[in-house]
Amino acid sequence: MTTTRTDRRRPGAAIAAAAVVLAALVAPTTPALAEDSPVNVALASGENAPSVDVSYVTSWNSARALNNGITGPTDDYTEMWGTWGAPDAPAQDTATYTWESPVTVSSSTLHLWQNHLTGDSGVMIPDAWHIEYLDDGEWSDVVAAEYPLPALDPDAPTSSQPPVSATFDEVTTTGLRLSLDRANVDGELRATSLIEWEVWGRSAPPEEPEPDDPGAFIDAEQVAIRTETGSAPALPDEVWVTQENGPLAYVPVVWDEIAPEQYGTAGSFEVSGDPDGYEGQAVTAEVHVADVLSDAVVAIDYTSALTTPGEPPVLPRTVRAHYEDQTISSTVLVEWGSVDEASYAEAGAFFDVAGAVTGYGPGAIATVFVVEPATQTTPVVSLSFDAAAPGSGWYTTAPTASISVEDAGSPISTVEYSLDGDTWHDYGEPFIVDAQGDVTVTARATDADGGVGEDARSIRIDTVAPETGIDVEIVDGTSALVTLSPSDAEPGSGVTRTVWSDGPDADPEGEGNNFFATYEDPFSVQLTEEPRYVHVQTQDAAGNLEAYQTVELPTLGGEEIALDVEANARCVAGRAVLAVSVTNSDDAAVRVELAAEYGERRLELRPGATGTRTFTIRNEDLPAGEVAVTAASGDRSHESTVAYDAHSCR
Repeated sequence: MTTTRTDRRRPGAAIAAAAVVLAALVAPTTPALAEDSPVNVALASGENAPSVDVSYVTSWNSARALNNGITGPTDDYTEMWGTWGAPDAPAQDTATYTWESPVTVSSSTLHLWQNHLTGDSGVMIPDAWHIEYLDDGEWSDVVAAEYPLPALDPDAPTSSQPPVSATFDEVTTTGLRLSLDRANVDGELRATSLIEWEVWGRSAPPEEPEPDDPGAFIDAEQVAIRTETGSAPALPDEVWVTQENGPLAYVPVVWDEIAPEQYGTAGSFEVSGDPDGYEGQAVTAEVHVADVLSDAVVAIDYTSALTTPGEPPVLPRTVRAHYEDQTISSTVLVEWGSVDEASYAEAGAFFDVAGAVTGYGPGAIATVFVVEPATQTTPVVSLSFDAAAPGSGWYTTAPTASISVEDAGSPISTVEYSLDGDTWHDYGEPFIVDAQGDVTVTARATDADGGVGEDARSIRIDTVAPETGIDVEIVDGTSALVTLSPSDAEPGSGVTRTVWSDGPDADPEGEGNNFFATYEDPFSVQLTEEPRYVHVQTQDAAGNLEAYQTVELPTLGGEEIALDVEANARCVAGRAVLAVSVTNSDDAAVRVELAAEYGERRLELRPGATGTRTFTIRNEDLPAGEVAVTAASGDRSHESTVAYDAHSCR
């Protein structure tokens, strides 16, 4: 599922974006797990539950079982994910968890299921497994010591296997992919099955949100102070801050009290400060304490500034200097060079300004970024659905969509939605997306000033089960050649698999029937003296299952009589008459009975002969209906119905 969203930046967001570029000079850190015990972050019932996607799942298994929290031994196929019958028997089966918000994880547990030595051995313990994590859009292997597998006891085999776990180096990600290498037995790759896939860790700490207060600062001076052991540090009376619309400005600051023991020994500590005019926001100062302070500067930190087109940049009065004794000071004065007005005339430009620092020959460098302030002048529209798409990526139940709107200062006039981009409907309450196939749902809001905000999401919906055409040809009265024609109505997800079974039981799930097999080519079923049934079911890529279709085959030697029947209405003297023609396409004479709402008729036909019987309606109008046809010849029979259309003689 893809998502397209409108630009929701408030004033100064472009400046904030440039600040992020500048902050790249500082190496990012990976959020650590909380000190308390990790939890299964894959649980479907969790607040940050992942979506599930699998390479294949059978019609009787469920991908949703992977993270439903039920881990106990089971032989209930609906309580496990399985891949038996996957087309082309792949070398690997895969399952993927995708989280909306990042998680920090370091271990995973599998609850495997198999039927080797307990069934037909179609599902076995995999040869190996491993996990990858999503890293900046690419899949990378986690660093794990080992991936253990359960050992099957041949003397006491079980289907539900004891759990196995792998511990790996901690990663923060929004996606994990599990790969199971299929067991290869005599050249055949055996399917795999999982009762549960657990992932242990924590939801990662959320990123700092963009400030809601347009007057809040988005960046502040990184204060650093040096002092000798036992001497109280002299913290600055002002610090610079950059507001959302910039530029850099100095404001008074009140620092927290510092206890003498904090600077009584060599080392470093931090102090929080309260900048004037910014309630709820704080700044921090690093205090470096050394027994003897060096005067030798070894490096000057890179400096940056932001401005908008036509506005002269404001550069800081001081820079951060690193000293030979590994202390840092942000109070080192700098004299910046002049700046040409043409340098900051247009948005998108950036340029360097050189600065002179006493006692440090290389001096300092500041890069100025010229950005266009982004302002929100249109409504902010957000489109959401009541549930995520299943692992297949297709909704099999039409989702319900909701729209939320925030104005940009002007009252909202209309809120609308469209499923095709052309036809728009007024939005009043959550609505069911009653479309099929690849659907783009678009929401838009218009305010009193004519500003229009939009949000759009592309999803896939298939709520219609596929259908299977069944053609049966009796061969020599001893066997039936069955040809299946599965189809999925457009614009559906497409047929993925058709299975069939035959046997003496009219119930598709009857124990007397053969196991279901995947349909590939027409198949032959031997007729018997007792009725035999063929059961058929098709699945589409979305996971929709056709209701079982069952065909009863004729008994051995009891091939159905071949008749061709047509029913037509005609007018005689202004009255409707129903005429039924029967052609005997069989090799033997037959006795035929016709039954309609208007009476019964009989006829006998030689091989190849055609006979017609009429039903007088005694009315000008003939409503649509059908005629029941029965025939007999020796121990063989025929039963069918033929429909006719309505007819008027007015």
